[in-house]
Amino acid sequence: MRGEQEKQCLDLVKSKMFSSDGKLQRNPFTGKSYLDISAAEFLTERIWLVSSDCRKFYFGLTEEDRIEFETSLFLAKPNENESKFPDFVFENGFIEHFQITSSKTTRKGATHKKEERQFEERVSKGKEQLQQEWNETPSYTEIRSRSWEFSNPEHSHEYLKESFQSVWKHHIDSLHKYSGNKEVGIFLVEYREFALAMIEQVYTAWINGMSQGDMREEEKFKCYRLSRDKDMLNFLYQYKDEIGYVVFVCCDGLEVIRLKNIPYLLKLLPWDFLVYPLVVNQKASVYNISVPGNMSMEKDFNDGTT
Repeated sequence: MRGEQEKQCLDLVKSKMFSSDGKLQRNPFTGKSYLDISAAEFLTERIWLVSSDCRKFYFGLTEEDRIEFETSLFLAKPNENESKFPDFVFENGFIEHFQITSSKTTRKGATHKKEERQFEERVSKGKEQLQQEWNETPSYTEIRSRSWEFSNPEHSHEYLKESFQSVWKHHIDSLHKYSGNKEVGIFLVEYREFALAMIEQVYTAWINGMSQGDMREEEKFKCYRLSRDKDMLNFLYQYKDEIGYVVFVCCDGLEVIRLKNIPYLLKLLPWDFLVYPLVVNQKASVYNISVPGNMSMEKDFNDGTT
């Protein structure tokens, strides 16, 4: 059954598309945003309401595609049948959301999520115990602290591909059973783990120490990018007749890929990218120093005077 996760992810995509610098795009003449207009008004108002930043994360979309995609997101509503495919529907299509991982997955789920959840539980329980201890034995002269650390479990490109393809095929099976309108199909894929980085392998065969003048540098990303992964793009292209667009939400933002135009994107990727795991540590800390009761009261009294 769908819940807030799906809605939050779609809202994030809409905020990227209909906002700029954290502010909603508005028609300069009417002051209206996409939240203030009807479906009939959208096409004529669209030029004012869609952020110009979209060009940075649209891959393979023609002007016709951009109109179709943006209109689809504007019209999408939650499926009234909450337990059935898809998550969101509009007049001539659907949006289905799912999450993937680059950590090892077992029958009990993704290792990363399991260990991160255990870490959060340890932090929460530890904070409660410390609060009780520090209330019982206050310290007025020394700042006390406690920290907890979490290191990413094993992540890999292979784990990501396995997760992506497995979950994708599962949702394709659901699509085949769906009797609603399938003219415009959108898969909303969420990968929020900060665990994989990428580097373009342009100079792997270069002679060590030889200069290359002002020829271009290789692309580098601290977050995995679906638009640069030739293996996954070729996988997605197999489904061009069933899915129109993939929206990939990651720690670095989002990407919108038009599946039928993937061959054009591949021409821009003459080199492979090395996808490798990052060493990532999370740290949670809490600090405390007590204030004597009479000082606290005196401060409150002084703060209230004029």
